[in-house]
Amino acid sequence: MPSKIVTGPHPLAEYTGRIDPGARYTVRALAELMEASVSSVRGMAAYGWLPGGRLAPTPGTKPHWEWTGKELLRRAQRRLRVVLDHDRFAPASLYRVGCRCDRCVAAHVEESREWRHNLADERFPATARNRVLELVSTGTPVPKAADEVGVTAATVYGRAAWDRTFAEALDKAGAALCLLGEDNPWCARPTAYRQGCRGTQCRKWRREAARKERA
Repeated sequence: MPSKIVTGPHPLAEYTGRIDPGARYTVRALAELMEASVSSVRGMAAYGWLPGGRLAPTPGTKPHWEWTGKELLRRAQRRLRVVLDHDRFAPASLYRVGCRCDRCVAAHVEESREWRHNLADERFPATARNRVLELVSTGTPVPKAADEVGVTAATVYGRAAWDRTFAEALDKAGAALCLLGEDNPWCARPTAYRQGCRGTQCRKWRREAARKERA
C-alpha cells in the first residue's frame, strides 16, 4: 500500500475539554480519556506522537509512561505531520490521524468495540454478573437482582445483547421467573406477559413482538 504524508489535527485535539491541566495521565488513563485501547496509546507514544511524557517509576512495579495535563493540552494544539506508512504504524493509530482506508476503518471499529467491552467489564464485572444469574435462577426479578449488585436492568440486558455466553446463562436462569411454567399453553403469549411474567419464553416473545413492531 503506497504511503503519503498528511498534516492534520492531533488525535488529542477533540479531547481537550476532558484534559485536566493539573492532572497526570498514565497510558491507561489516557486510553480511557481518548476511548482507545491501551495498546493504541502505547503505539502513539512509541511513534513520537505524544512527546513530553516521561517514565515514572513506581515502587514495586515496572516504570510507566506518564504525561501532565499541561503537556497534553500543549501537544493537542499542534498539528501532526504523519507518513501514512501502514507497515510501520498500527491501522487504528492511522485512523486517528485521518486514514480512512478499509483496513484502518476496520481496525478503528474493532478498537472501539474492544473499548466498549472493557468499559462494560469494569461497570458490570464477572462477580456481579454471576451474582445476578444466581439471584435470577432462584426467582429474583432481573431489576431487583441488578439493583443488588449496583447496576440497572438495562445494563444486564445490554450485556446480554452482545455477550452470547452471558445471554445463554441469563436465559437459563430466567426460566425460574416463569409464572405459569414453560409447558403451559399460555406461556410466551401476550396474556402471560401482561400479567407480569418475565420468564425466558415470555421475554423472547416480547423481543420478537417488538422487532416486528419496528419493522
